[in-house]
Amino acid sequence: MDSAMLASLILHTVKADPRISVPVLIANICNQMGYTPSYRKAWIAKQKALEKMHSGWDASYNEIWQWCQVLERYVPGCITDLQTEPAYYNDRLLRGCQVFKCLFWSFKQCRDTFAYCKLLVQIDGTFMYGRYTHRLLLAVAQDGSGRILPIAFAITSGESADDWDFFLSRLRMHVCPQPDICVISDRGTGILAAIERQGSLWHHTHYRYYLRHIASNYYRQYPSKGERRQVANMGI
Repeated sequence: MDSAMLASLILHTVKADPRISVPVLIANICNQMGYTPSYRKAWIAKQKALEKMHSGWDASYNEIWQWCQVLERYVPGCITDLQTEPAYYNDRLLRGCQVFKCLFWSFKQCRDTFAYCKLLVQIDGTFMYGRYTHRLLLAVAQDGSGRILPIAFAITSGESADDWDFFLSRLRMHVCPQPDICVISDRGTGILAAIERQGSLWHHTHYRYYLRHIASNYYRQYPSKGERRQVANMGI
């Protein structure tokens, strides 16, 4: 019962939910086989199952270039900006080989819609597949009717100031060059550092904190629903 056999056993489960936790997988294996693998073996089995799903990580990353080309060719006005960096092995440069770094994309319909908005909200999320952990950075806007509209996306290696600078600079160039924009986000240090760094394109915009995050942080320390509502109402 090695990790390769376990990978075949849990493949359908991982396909249904790639974010399923290792302890849940261990419980499922135990129920099916009467055998309890170690956490390490189950974790390795999940990585192998994910690689089977995506034809291997190298092949999956190699498809990004084709995906960008297809988007720009068949989706008129779509903008993609893919950045890579040189690949090294044991401090030796691998010629002709590049490593994925970050990707930005936005659709023409999103940019056209934002022309009628003045409020920009930054939202970030995390997705984790296999050995690699990347951040999905998402910018959404709110129109006059209160509807939330996604306008730009990026995949980066994390949420450092450089990662946010990559996303925000392209967001400013391609999507929202208008003056008097109000940016609302959580108190992420990477976002603040990117906006405030020298040469930033966001110096002449308005910046506010997302009040729901402030209320949520307050509630974790002072668990009173009444006080939480009062904190939220303070910003209205």
